[in-house]
Amino acid sequence: MLKKLPVLRNPQLMRLFGYLPPYKHYIFGAVLAMAAGGGASSLIALILGKLTDMGFYDKDPIVVYLAPLALIGVSILNGGAQYLSSFLLVRVSQGVLLEIRTQLFDRVLHWSDELIMKYRCAEIQAKFINEASVALGKAASVLTTIVRDAIQIVCLISVLVYHNWKLTLITFVVAPALAIVLRWVNKRIKKITHQTQQIFGRMIGAIQESYQGERVVKIYDGYEYESQRFRKINEKLRMLSLKSQRVSAAATPLTQLVAMTGVSFVVVFALIQAQTGTLTIGEFTTFLSALLLLMPPIRHLSTLNGSTAAMTAAAESLFAVIDQKPEEDPGERELKDFRGAVRFEDVGFHYPNHEKMALQHFSLDVKPGEMIALVGSSGSGKSTLINLIPRFWAATEGEIYFDGVPQSELTLASLRSHIALVSQEVVIFDDTIAANIAYGCSDRVSREEIERAAEAAALTDFIRTLPDGLDTQVGAGGNQLSGGQRQRISIARAFLKNAPILLLDEATSALDTESERHIQRSLDRLQQGRTAFVVAHRLSTIINADRIVVMKEGRIVEVGTHDELLAKKGLYEHLYSIQFRREDEPVPTH
Repeated sequence: MLKKLPVLRNPQLMRLFGYLPPYKHYIFGAVLAMAAGGGASSLIALILGKLTDMGFYDKDPIVVYLAPLALIGVSILNGGAQYLSSFLLVRVSQGVLLEIRTQLFDRVLHWSDELIMKYRCAEIQAKFINEASVALGKAASVLTTIVRDAIQIVCLISVLVYHNWKLTLITFVVAPALAIVLRWVNKRIKKITHQTQQIFGRMIGAIQESYQGERVVKIYDGYEYESQRFRKINEKLRMLSLKSQRVSAAATPLTQLVAMTGVSFVVVFALIQAQTGTLTIGEFTTFLSALLLLMPPIRHLSTLNGSTAAMTAAAESLFAVIDQKPEEDPGERELKDFRGAVRFEDVGFHYPNHEKMALQHFSLDVKPGEMIALVGSSGSGKSTLINLIPRFWAATEGEIYFDGVPQSELTLASLRSHIALVSQEVVIFDDTIAANIAYGCSDRVSREEIERAAEAAALTDFIRTLPDGLDTQVGAGGNQLSGGQRQRISIARAFLKNAPILLLDEATSALDTESERHIQRSLDRLQQGRTAFVVAHRLSTIINADRIVVMKEGRIVEVGTHDELLAKKGLYEHLYSIQFRREDEPVPTH
């Protein structure tokens, strides 16, 4: 019977149990405790049979004293063993849970952008919160059932065979029916668990979207829509929970029915043996006690199938994420003494599942310290090019060279160590201002260097108004700060890194005109002495660029200075005239 247990045949659960060796001492102690508890169950049957013969046949008066002492002693042994084994195994399962969540987090951190786009954020959150807990939360009970109940079953079956092998054979007539019940439970629970995990991810996503988009909900009166959307998801989750509960609840009575059918056959046959004088009351009491004591571990087996089905579904989902390939890093060369020269040689790129090229035949030779502005309508390929430089995406055609070294030959760590990024989507972590400025290098920079970076980004006056200064907590996503303050922290972060290449991807597009003017001064200081690639929605901010690259449908259509491009009367002049329609309107200068 034990060989047919799903947990011993399931590769996902066996892989899950592969995390157990570091906890072998705890497991060994738990197994000893479970062995003592399992043996105690068989002792109860033997004691009851012996006391019956001593009390009813031999009429030994000492039975009055022995009976309570023996039964209470065995009960204490059994209860203490169960407590110790449960405590040790929960400690093991929580240790494994910690390891798997850490491993899962580490793998997700090293995913490529392509893989990140494949999963919704809510799906990944569900794996950390729900699926990891399901996979490991029930591990203690499963291991307990496998070991303790297996020992208990072996001991009790030994008692049955030893006392009356004929009655034991009759008992096992119901084994095939019991196997059918357990198999049905396993299949149903596994299917329901898969569906529950998907719906749980959708529920997290709905909560996240409505929470982050609360202003849109308010201004467009989306209360009823969001409530109905969440209710539908929650209703599906409720229905799946009820289905799971119905299957689990049905497993126990079905198992008991099959087991009691076997018991009824045994009782009939035992009565026949008793009438022929081949079976004493004490022997029958021992046999019947052992048989009844077998029922709890059999019920546990039905629960085990449900638990292992849920664990299997969760483990499959977790390992599917853990087994995803990390971001490719084929390069082996280090970029040393980098001057800042970048050359694009017939570079092309298309996104997965998109037929149209996002970038094609892009060639440009950029000198060290040169400021290159990328201009074009939405979808022209500007941000795609920015993403290719640090290899967030790898070019599908052509090559990018850094001081003459092909990007494909450089390690990602070496390449990205020479690049700083300030984008429209400012990322601020739930930490202090200082920690956000020194993100990624806090162990290598001094307090004075952080302060200088904050001063360069014009943050000093703001920081002085705070009671904790640089050590002020900024809240989740920097929600304690204004948009301009968050952007200045991002600029200070770039100042501190002091990288030779600077990427500015619409760094001021989310700001108002006044804030943009102040932030632009900080950006101007940041660009000095660096090779800068700038994407800006306001053309006034890139008038002083060394070269402006005008793009359309992934191609370069014009290249030149601001004055040269205006003189050409081409696409740049058209885009510029849209923003500055009146001829008498003065052109902003720095």
